[in-house]
Amino acid sequence: MKVDRSFKKLSNVLPYLLAFVDNERRYKFVNTAYEGFFGVKLKNIKGKSIAEVVGEESYGKISELHDRVLKGEEIGFTDKVNLRDGRTIQLDIKYVPNFEGLSKKVNGFFAVINDVTEYASAAEVLRAVHDVVNCQSQVLSTERINNLLKLGCHYLNVQTGLVSHVENDTYTVKYSYSETADIPAETTFPLGDTYCSVTLTANEVITTTHASESDEYSGHPCYEKFQLQTYLGLLIRVNGITWGTLNFTSPETRLTPFTELDIELMSLICSAIETIIINSSKTKRLEKLAYTDFLTGLSNRLFITERFEELEPNDNKFANVTCFAIIDVDHFKKVNDNYGHDAGDEVLQQTARKIAGLVRISDCVSRVGGEEFALLLTDLPREKAERVLEKVRTAIEGNAITIDKNQSIKVTVSIGATELKAEDEFNSAYKKADLALYKSKRDGRNRVSWSSN
Repeated sequence: MKVDRSFKKLSNVLPYLLAFVDNERRYKFVNTAYEGFFGVKLKNIKGKSIAEVVGEESYGKISELHDRVLKGEEIGFTDKVNLRDGRTIQLDIKYVPNFEGLSKKVNGFFAVINDVTEYASAAEVLRAVHDVVNCQSQVLSTERINNLLKLGCHYLNVQTGLVSHVENDTYTVKYSYSETADIPAETTFPLGDTYCSVTLTANEVITTTHASESDEYSGHPCYEKFQLQTYLGLLIRVNGITWGTLNFTSPETRLTPFTELDIELMSLICSAIETIIINSSKTKRLEKLAYTDFLTGLSNRLFITERFEELEPNDNKFANVTCFAIIDVDHFKKVNDNYGHDAGDEVLQQTARKIAGLVRISDCVSRVGGEEFALLLTDLPREKAERVLEKVRTAIEGNAITIDKNQSIKVTVSIGATELKAEDEFNSAYKKADLALYKSKRDGRNRVSWSSN
């Protein structure tokens, strides 16, 4: 094919890459876009075979396609190419045979090439975000957010992605992904020492790819401390209120500025993270409701049952025990009958607070029935467990409960306790403690009894 001046002129204004190769597989023409993309000049490759230019090994992978197009077949495909700067690009390639006059003989073919990396990556991000957000509920929110951070880092070609919660002047890392360093959750920084302080002040998406050349960033404490050249930061809003930031950073200068598409896709990831945080918060609230007694605020029977299943046998060399006890308010029915159910509720609430205030954070107090509470005292000497239960009994006995402006009442409790054995399950431990409780009631109430195991 003869390449005339008008053809060259038209070809050189086309937005895609164009090359013409003759039927001997030698370059005859490439347009300006092709020269710029591959870093070659037509004058240096014209007349050379494709194998000479790209190498025999590389050409071996596509020579079969050229065989087909030179037989008159039009071929389209996509291919990923690794560039010398470490980037991987995706090309949409079409080979179109050129027929000579009326003879219909193929005298070469056009290679029409589009760099679709940006669009292919965008589609990959969209698909991945959809998969992460809509994955099964048993996948932890931490894993889902970390996957989104990894996705953003790979798309932007940066090292680190962080989700931070900002409260007052404290920046707390909640989720992180980094290819170079481990950044544990709950790591804190002064907000002013982070680029996110700029994002929060601006109240919009902030980007830089050459922090050292920016007056705003080059003197910033974050640059002085971490030498981060590349930064993209977005606000995370939960229920309309600024919760924190999503940011992507790298110490290397990014080769190209962030595009509008980059920002739109990271905004999509940010929205997905906001959704996960909101849903996670709702899930935690539902879990709290499922495990909480609505009247007293203590945990309920379900919670202490599951807590029981997590217990491990004690190490006997320390001679410590785990104690399970049932605490029952004596003559509670009379309280309801004589003073009303509001007074009964007040008795239960104050009794719950008394018990909870006398045990350790590591212990477990639950309301398991109408006027019945269960208590787990873990890993302590038997005599100390006895003292704790006796202290609970006497504290409740000595507490005057105000039921209206002019009246207060006192109640007592009976307690049954047992030492847990390695083979004990919740039901067996409950039965032993209940038998001990029955002994306390039979012996006159307002006392602590232990099972004989």
